[in-house]
Amino acid sequence: MSTLYYNGTIYTMNAPMDTVEAVLIHNGLIERIGSYEELKSSASEFIDLKGKTMMPALTDVHQHLVMIGKKLELLALDDVTDIDEMKEQVKAFKTNRSWNNILGYDENNFDNQYKITAEELDDLTDKPTLITRICAHAGVVNSAAFEALNITKDTEDPEGGYFERDKDGELTGWVYDKAFEEMRAATVEDTAESLGEDIARGVKYLQSLGIANVHTEDLAYYGDFNVPLDAYLNTLGKDALKFRVNLLTHEQVYEDVVKADKTYKENFVERDAMKIFADGAFGAKTALVSEPYNGTQDKGLQIHTVEKLEQLVQTARANNDAIAVHMIGDRAIEMVLDAVEKYPVPKGKHDRLIHISLLRPDLIERIAKLPVVCDIQPTFLTSDMPWVEEYIGSARAEYLYPFKTLLDKGIILGGSSDAPIEKVNPFLGIHALMTREDNGTVYNPEQTVSRFEAFKMYTTEAARIVYRENIQGRIAEGYFADFIVLDRDVMTVTPDEVKETKVLKTVIDGEPVFEM
Repeated sequence: MSTLYYNGTIYTMNAPMDTVEAVLIHNGLIERIGSYEELKSSASEFIDLKGKTMMPALTDVHQHLVMIGKKLELLALDDVTDIDEMKEQVKAFKTNRSWNNILGYDENNFDNQYKITAEELDDLTDKPTLITRICAHAGVVNSAAFEALNITKDTEDPEGGYFERDKDGELTGWVYDKAFEEMRAATVEDTAESLGEDIARGVKYLQSLGIANVHTEDLAYYGDFNVPLDAYLNTLGKDALKFRVNLLTHEQVYEDVVKADKTYKENFVERDAMKIFADGAFGAKTALVSEPYNGTQDKGLQIHTVEKLEQLVQTARANNDAIAVHMIGDRAIEMVLDAVEKYPVPKGKHDRLIHISLLRPDLIERIAKLPVVCDIQPTFLTSDMPWVEEYIGSARAEYLYPFKTLLDKGIILGGSSDAPIEKVNPFLGIHALMTREDNGTVYNPEQTVSRFEAFKMYTTEAARIVYRENIQGRIAEGYFADFIVLDRDVMTVTPDEVKETKVLKTVIDGEPVFEM
């Protein structure tokens, strides 16, 4: 049975403002495009778009899908701006699990960048509690959490992380990077079945936002890697919940995952590059920078030694794999470029540079010469820019998120959210790319990009990142029948109206999976 979509504005993403009159789909693929008159005789089902806008479904090239699903069920503090309200929510939060796991703490939401302490948390709950900072590179715990893991003020900091201490050497409750990962691992009480529920919950939300494909990194956080991996394989697929995921493979479990040699689901659940962490985040001042943060001697946190980083890259290369590296600060970026120049990616593949927040002219030139792609998060700039200049100064801030410069150098950029670190709605990212505006302030306006280039990052360029540019990201013959119907013409309305876009229908593999 072939289905014909017609009577709307159908953008192909082949070129700016390129449209077709009708699209015929069959067996999960776009069979033909053309006029209604020439295609109607081949159709057995007709979908009248009633003048609405249709375009390829969107991809988010860097997020954490399991955590999105969990966040939809757990307490999240992202939008709380009153300290007393935050404390009341934490005090009232109850679960039947042995740990309280709370997400989204952001001290920038509170007066004077207020950071709650372990002692204050002790007054709110006596259950072991971890409140994860919005960046997911740090968090705060109570005394019960430290006691559960036998952590005291005399416990040594792990390599690549630390337990914050006050001037008297006492633990404050705040834990960073590898120390934070230790605490987060202790909260895990998941099974393949429970994670499958988290995945399904997250997928249905993403489908409502027009997203059909995500690149996610989840395999190292929920016990044995088989637990989340089996959850994905059991939950998604052509004959299951229709959604496409590419699974970046965390450095800690990479060799085990490769050795397991599982059977994946082509075009639905696929293993992707080795994920490596080079540094932390700006919010916690753990992004690794080449010059100290303003008013300090601190240059951030280097997760790996140069030797260890090179060893990880060589491990990936030995398995004919690319790497995907979290890098925020310019020194972290420099270290990674050194490593991939020394140990090039296998022919026909490309490495991923994730975040690349703070750049320098010399680093941009080096990136342009390498077979790399960049996973960017446009809403990072609107989240970071109101305060990050205080950390690094105005001169360095000119090289924060220079998206237009990167595009002009011919570098492939894929759009993403890093959700649940940021809101996952892709239209917020597209708006940020087009305007670089937040609350009336425009940050480095010379780095805005065109509307078409912004949408490409979530369609055609996202497909290139996972080597699917010939079957995904466009409305063209032989491509996946993955597309969305929108409540407005996103190519002609004002940028602010783009931000308010609502998805009316999402189709994946030819099947409607969401409809408003």
